[in-house]
Amino acid sequence: ERWGLARRDHAYVCAQHLGKFHPGFDQVLGGILRRDEQAILLITKDRSGQSSDRLLQRFSQTLPDVMSRIRFLPRLDAVDYYRLLAAADVLLDPPHFGGVNSTYDGLLLGKPVVTRPTDFHRGRYTTGCYARMAMTECIATSEEAYIEKAVRLGIDADYRRAVAERIVERREPLFQDRQAVQEFVRLFAFMIAQARERSYDD
Repeated sequence: ERWGLARRDHAYVCAQHLGKFHPGFDQVLGGILRRDEQAILLITKDRSGQSSDRLLQRFSQTLPDVMSRIRFLPRLDAVDYYRLLAAADVLLDPPHFGGVNSTYDGLLLGKPVVTRPTDFHRGRYTTGCYARMAMTECIATSEEAYIEKAVRLGIDADYRRAVAERIVERREPLFQDRQAVQEFVRLFAFMIAQARERSYDD
């Protein structure tokens, strides 16, 4: 209710920087909203509101038939941001430039984050998280698969609950990864040694 949702609504949340909303993502969002008639897409505004106004104008041209179910929320503080993620049924990862912090936040809360890996690092981070968790349920290989996975999670509460439980069971490697810390230590030690060698040479 805090976000204007009815009990019957399916909340799809994309709480990303608005610069990540590539025009190629519009039809994916439209596909989700058309297939799930109870879908509500929640997007957080930017600080000034200028980017959200431009995005809203673009959606009015590319997604006029489902505009009534796209809602822009005011910019949120940290507490409300986590409340929004907690209220979500499905989190959507923009394929062209995916989430990092938002992915970790969502997985920490046990929320399914639908993603589609691209050829570039910026579009593969969430897929990398799922690889560490040995999970593939939320990884799509095409736009059509992205829509199908998102809608199944949105509509099928039992399936969504089962995926959420698997995320909770398998998320520990993401937050207790000592190898990643050790790699940073090794990198910084190497960089310090290189800097000292250069200073001695001078």
